[in-house]
Amino acid sequence: MNQFASFIQELTLLYSIAVLGYMLRKKEILPQGSEKVLTAVILNVTLPALILFGMDVSFSVENLIQFSWLCLLSTFVLIASSVISSVTVKKLKPEEQQKNALEGIMIFGNQGFLGIAVCFLLFGKEGVFYATLFNFVYLLYIWTYAIYLFARNSESVQWRKVFLNSGVIATLFGLLLMILPGTLPDVLSNTLELTGRPTVPLSMLLIGSLLGGIPASELKLFLQNKHIWLASFYKLILFPLLLLPFTLLSLPFQLFAVAFLVAGMPSAPTISMYAQTYGEDSSYAAAGVAISTVLSCFTIPALYGLLLIVSSLT
Repeated sequence: MNQFASFIQELTLLYSIAVLGYMLRKKEILPQGSEKVLTAVILNVTLPALILFGMDVSFSVENLIQFSWLCLLSTFVLIASSVISSVTVKKLKPEEQQKNALEGIMIFGNQGFLGIAVCFLLFGKEGVFYATLFNFVYLLYIWTYAIYLFARNSESVQWRKVFLNSGVIATLFGLLLMILPGTLPDVLSNTLELTGRPTVPLSMLLIGSLLGGIPASELKLFLQNKHIWLASFYKLILFPLLLLPFTLLSLPFQLFAVAFLVAGMPSAPTISMYAQTYGEDSSYAAAGVAISTVLSCFTIPALYGLLLIVSSLT
């Protein structure tokens, strides 16, 4: 119970920063366009530093085994969610300009920003390590399949540049650090830690600012859209629950907890950016991200509470 209460306290602090970001955006202290600056700083500076810091561990066979398990869990939930989402969208038959966005907000979560932040709060450096390994397959997937969803018939996608982004590059370097013997010198490790720690508050400021940039009239309209609520249910509850059978395999608690919670992160803001880039309904996608993000205030603690109950029974 103390473990759960501590998590709720930490999560409340985390979302309080998002509320601050929302207020700053509404007051235009964070002006229009500040989201791009925050995204650039997080993606290119703080998040890569945090990833490298988290993966700066001594080589061991155990780490390779953990990497294999996390890749398996990630691949399983991504493939299962893609199949379920594709079938569901075909049955729902949304408007043509919203079809791909609906599928995207069902499948792809805010794993790089919010996911790593939550894992860092829960498990510290080890949480970042596990979350980064779990996100390895996800990063490849969101930079391939997610783009494919929005650009199926487009010739503008530069596939040679798909994998040349800071998140993937940092993860690949992190894997190299994990495989090589020894660790980085203390001065470099401390620099990475100091640079990476702002990822947590900056990510929440970004989320709040993104929510604050959505006009209230548009958000109110989309709140009546049943498809978005179903997508949020899938992303926040159904898809992480697909991983529960793996508890029978007696995986380490922290390893499975990271996979389980990260799989239940709210929809990724990247999806609304893709929708805007490829001429689809970006407001619809942004509303899906906003609604799932707000709901995640309740679903993430619920998932963690369920996980503690299940772990006590197995």
